[in-house]
Amino acid sequence: MESIIQQFLQFDRLVNVSPVGDGNINDTWRITVENQATEQSYILQRINHRIFRDPAAVMQNIQRVTAHIAGSDFPYSSPAPVRALNGNLLCENGEGFWRVFPFLDNTYVPDSQISEDIAYEAARAYGAFARALGNFPAQELSETIPGFHNTDRRWDAFLEVIEKDPAGRVQGCKTEIEAMYSAKPLFDQISKLKSSGALPIRVTHNDTKAGNILFDRRTNKAAAVIDLDTVMPGVILSDFGDMVRTFVPDRREDAPGEVSTRPEMLQALLEGFLSSTSGFLNDTEQELLVTGGAWIIGEQALRFLTDWLAGDVYYKIAHPEHNLVRSRNQISLFNALMKLNQL
Repeated sequence: MESIIQQFLQFDRLVNVSPVGDGNINDTWRITVENQATEQSYILQRINHRIFRDPAAVMQNIQRVTAHIAGSDFPYSSPAPVRALNGNLLCENGEGFWRVFPFLDNTYVPDSQISEDIAYEAARAYGAFARALGNFPAQELSETIPGFHNTDRRWDAFLEVIEKDPAGRVQGCKTEIEAMYSAKPLFDQISKLKSSGALPIRVTHNDTKAGNILFDRRTNKAAAVIDLDTVMPGVILSDFGDMVRTFVPDRREDAPGEVSTRPEMLQALLEGFLSSTSGFLNDTEQELLVTGGAWIIGEQALRFLTDWLAGDVYYKIAHPEHNLVRSRNQISLFNALMKLNQL
C-alpha cells in the first residue's frame, strides 16, 4: 500500500494506515504521513471496479462537480480529489484503482443513533448540494452506474433472475417476490413522471445517507458533502428518497424484524431539504418527495432481492442470508411508509 501512497504524496514517513467505515462498495483507509516533521492525514480509497466499470469517468465527474461547487455560493465543503504526482486522478496496480482525498480535520460521521437535528442538517446540506449544481449541465456527466435508478431496467433484471433461478432460491422467496409485484404500480408511476418530464433531470448525489455528510465536531453542524462516486444525471426524488430510506427507519437496513418508521425524522428531513431548495424545486417535485422515499425503498428491496436470487453477485455480504435479510427489511420499511403516508 505504501507504494500506492507514494504515487500521490511526497513524504518522509508513513505514520499510520487504518480502515474507515463499513461501505458496501469501496475500500477506504485513513492514512497519515509525516513530511518535514509535520503530520498530515488523507483518505485513500480503492474503487470497486466491478461496480464502477469506468473509474476514470467516476473521477472526471467528481473533478468537474467539485470544481463547479468551489465557484458557487455552496455553504459547505465538498473536497476535490488529490491528483497523483503525475497529474492523474487515479493510480492503478494489480490490486485495483486508487484515489486520494483530503482528510477534513475536526469532523465526524454521525453514528447509528441519528437525531432529528442531524437529519435536518444533513437534508439541508444535500438540498444545498442539489441547488448549487442547478445550473450545471447534467447531461454532460457520465452515468457511473448505467441505469442506477432506472427501475424499469431493474424490474427486467428481476424477472430474468426469477426465470433463470441461478442459485435455486426462487421457491423459498414467494412472499418477497409477491411484495415486489405489489410495489410495481408505484414504480410505474415514477417511470411515467420521469418520461413525461414532470420530474426534470438534474445533477443528483444518489447516495444521500448520513455517512456521506461530515459534521463539525465543535458546532455539530453539517460541514461537508462527500462520496460523489454516484453523482450523475437523475431526478431529485431519488436523493430525498434515499434520505428517507436511511434516516426514517428505526433500525439498520440489514437488521431482521419488523421495521417501524419515525415520523418526527421524516418531518426533520422535509424541513431541512425544503429550507435549502425553496424556489428551486418544481411543484411536482415538492409534492412527491415522500413518494420518492417509497420509490427508492421499494427499488432497494428489489435490488437486494435480485442479488439474493442471483446468488449474491453484487453486494458485499457478512453472512449467507445477508441479502435476504436486507430485502425483507426494505419490504417492511416500504409497507410502513406507505401506511404512514397513505400512499
